[in-house]
Amino acid sequence: MTSAWLLQSHYHQQLIQHKINSLNERNLIKQQYLQSMNSQTNLQLQSLSEKVGQLQAQGIKLNSLSERIIEKSNFPKDEFEFELNQSTDENVEQNTEDDISANYSDSSLITAPSELTILNKSVSQLANQYGKSQNLLQQLEITLNNLHLIDELFISGRPVPNENSWISSPFGTRSDPFTGRLRRHNGVDIAGHTGMPINATAAGVITTSEARTGYGFLVEINHGSGYKTRYAHASSIVVSVGDVVEKGQQIAVMGTTGRSTGPHVHYEVIKDGRQINPIYYIQRLPS
Repeated sequence: MTSAWLLQSHYHQQLIQHKINSLNERNLIKQQYLQSMNSQTNLQLQSLSEKVGQLQAQGIKLNSLSERIIEKSNFPKDEFEFELNQSTDENVEQNTEDDISANYSDSSLITAPSELTILNKSVSQLANQYGKSQNLLQQLEITLNNLHLIDELFISGRPVPNENSWISSPFGTRSDPFTGRLRRHNGVDIAGHTGMPINATAAGVITTSEARTGYGFLVEINHGSGYKTRYAHASSIVVSVGDVVEKGQQIAVMGTTGRSTGPHVHYEVIKDGRQINPIYYIQRLPS
């Protein structure tokens, strides 16, 4: 009986030791696996943080692009908001680490947390949306730039402020104020007061800036597509040949130089080398 009891006790201790060894071995394998998963997760977190940082930088670029578009259009500002919360990067990492710790605290779970995969997918989708938005905004900016250029080159309005100015002599045949004889008038005279600014009615390049017989001080602008405008009888000129001027930019000062009976601007519109009636361009609205 004693021998049987000793033999049973010996095998029982070996069984317990075997179970302990097996448990330690499984715990070691699980620990190594968890460490491996933790290392992979940290790499994924680092990659996510970099993606979030790139999204923040892209958001700044989109905001800058949208601000330029808002300046060139009447679109509401709230339609172009691409802000990414500055704390997103920290929240991503902190929340994910909390989820990982919670999952890893349960020894029965040895798979990577699904939250990280979902978050990675969400960040990728957001990056794709930002990319599409950037492409659309760039196309919109190009379109607005083209429209702005068309508007700048669109001849319209008076070359002087409407207030305190009036058309004193129309285009066509008229009685010459000096001789009284009928004579063709190749432009429109717009009277005002000495010192009134004379402005370009469209964007273009200054091709003439000089004193010319009959015209007095004269400015001529080439607008492209065969169009030119002339502004005569100025008291002084504020632009030079070769200057690029914008629509509405001052080019001269009203006076009564040359063949003139009072302060006014003689305004001509020339199409393919031929003077045409400027009244149409004076009366039409901007594009």
